[in-house]
Amino acid sequence: MIQTIIQSEVKDKSIFVNHMFAKIAYKYDLLNNLMTFGMHKAWKEKTIKLALKEKKDFKNAIDLCSGTGNLAMILNKYCPQANITCIDNCNEMLDITKNKLNKLKLKNISLKLLDIEKDDLKNHSADLITIGFGLRNLVNKERCIEIIYKILSKGGVLACIDLGHPTNRILEKVFYYYFFKIIPKLGEIFAKDKDAYTYLPTSLLSWYKQEELKDLLLQKGFKKCFYKNVFGGIIAIHIAVK
Repeated sequence: MIQTIIQSEVKDKSIFVNHMFAKIAYKYDLLNNLMTFGMHKAWKEKTIKLALKEKKDFKNAIDLCSGTGNLAMILNKYCPQANITCIDNCNEMLDITKNKLNKLKLKNISLKLLDIEKDDLKNHSADLITIGFGLRNLVNKERCIEIIYKILSKGGVLACIDLGHPTNRILEKVFYYYFFKIIPKLGEIFAKDKDAYTYLPTSLLSWYKQEELKDLLLQKGFKKCFYKNVFGGIIAIHIAVK
């Protein structure tokens, strides 16, 4: 089972996570809607709005760990003139994004199958980089942040939305019960994959607290960084400016 795998330390977590997301790709949007009661779209929209307050005019954007492309498409709604590149290492996720783009007839969003931890992104550049619920799943998060900083233009913005750590103890207990007990059941019923949705809450245990991630981003060179808690810190949005 997945908890046993985590405890025994997977030799290559990136391969493990990639295979996991490939298995659940075609139920990913459904489960996101169920787990968040459909609110994840509003959270992502808030992320984009906060980013655009820091930099309104930009030509190129990259959506890292783009999954099924929801964050990129919200960005496109506000900035249809921008060139947006979705980067992910899971081909199954990108296939779903491709189908969405074809249906919407969006021509300014391109897709690239790349692993930010293994591929050289030195030929890429962006004024805005978004990453939604992806940084937490990477093996070397600090290196990813360094790469993001390097390919951002001066004054460029990083917008990261991910799980957070609740600031209220009562809320934390309720959240942890839902996350560790209910989420795996939803995954088992609707995605036929309890293990993948057991990994999700487990990944939170080693994930940065909000202040820790803010401090790390500043240490890596960003001149400005702040975060906004959603639902008392269950979700956290970090905005960093180079």
